Amino acid sequence: MKTTYPTDGSPFDYGELILRELEEQFPLEKLFEALRSPGRHLCVRVNVLRGTPEAVMKELRERGYEPYVPYEAVPELVCVPVEGPFEIPKADAFVVADKRAAESVLVGADLYAPGVVGGRGLEPGREVTVLAERTLEPVGYGRSLVGERIPSKGKVVDVEISRFRGPKFRELKAFEEGLIYPQSAPSVAAVRALEPEGLVIDMNAAPGGKSFHAFELMRGKGRLMAFDVSRRRIEKMREEMKRLGHSFEVFRADSRYLDLDFPELVGKADRVMVDPPCTSIGVIPKVWDIKRDRDMINAFKYQIQFVKVAHKLLKKGGIMLYSTCTLTKTENEKVVEFAEELGFEILEKEVPWGTTPIKVNPVDHKEPGLFISLLRKAEG
Repeated sequence: MKTTYPTDGSPFDYGELILRELEEQFPLEKLFEALRSPGRHLCVRVNVLRGTPEAVMKELRERGYEPYVPYEAVPELVCVPVEGPFEIPKADAFVVADKRAAESVLVGADLYAPGVVGGRGLEPGREVTVLAERTLEPVGYGRSLVGERIPSKGKVVDVEISRFRGPKFRELKAFEEGLIYPQSAPSVAAVRALEPEGLVIDMNAAPGGKSFHAFELMRGKGRLMAFDVSRRRIEKMREEMKRLGHSFEVFRADSRYLDLDFPELVGKADRVMVDPPCTSIGVIPKVWDIKRDRDMINAFKYQIQFVKVAHKLLKKGGIMLYSTCTLTKTENEKVVEFAEELGFEILEKEVPWGTTPIKVNPVDHKEPGLFISLLRKAEG
């Protein structure tokens, strides 16, 4: 695939400070190529309270996939290799998808009405090319299910060919029955490395992946409290809880003030998970991305507020998992430095890609980007 440098604004347009931090860590050309790919596989985490990896892999094989457990240290993770890239045929009719929808179509998802920006020549049953907004890059090809008037909901395009071919996990019986949760390998490994126990607080919980995993690993023991500021994301998280059959406490709250709003939690937590909003540069695949230096700087200022409160909530000797899905040093290593100044101690722990703190990334590991760090509140 052709890679366009950020100087022309397409598909990657990053600020100078961001580019400088990225270039210190990766060859930019390789990074931009990696960001446009979904990596080597797509994965689900098996809900061990309801099912087994063997049962999930059996259904995937019946669907024609070749599932495997890639990391011995994370036995609940089941992945399927990604195929591609493939050429996308050009049809006379086309539909334009927004960024999020286009990135889903890129790996084989069908296109639904909420993700449609516009189109031309649509008729039911007609061949159509799906284009990404802004760059107009072809990401998929299929048949339109609608005419020129696009409805507000429902499927718009049955995608037959996509740039990459991956499994449609949400069509599995295992998904319907709450046996699986689509999640990246680094996210699953991060929670397992934390070893959740006792009172666990997730400060940036929605959409819920890490909370659900912690609940499953604790197997009903201890107490899990999940917080998030977004009402919409909390509602979706509660829907997923029902599908998975989980039951734990979920609150809508701004976690930067948990020590004030929930003073009874101060000094009581055994584990705290902080996965705050970030510039998301490690999320793959991307059809395009724009990030300004101020986005990174503002994110850092926001992130350290959660770390401050996490330190207050933890018991002495308690452990914080700090993670982000971005690749900048400002939002990762510099936040860890700030945490050390607060009184945290870095914990070195083995994960499949090395020793924490570690930046799992699409260039070196062919995985979605995730910074994983474990820090212990000093005993003194």
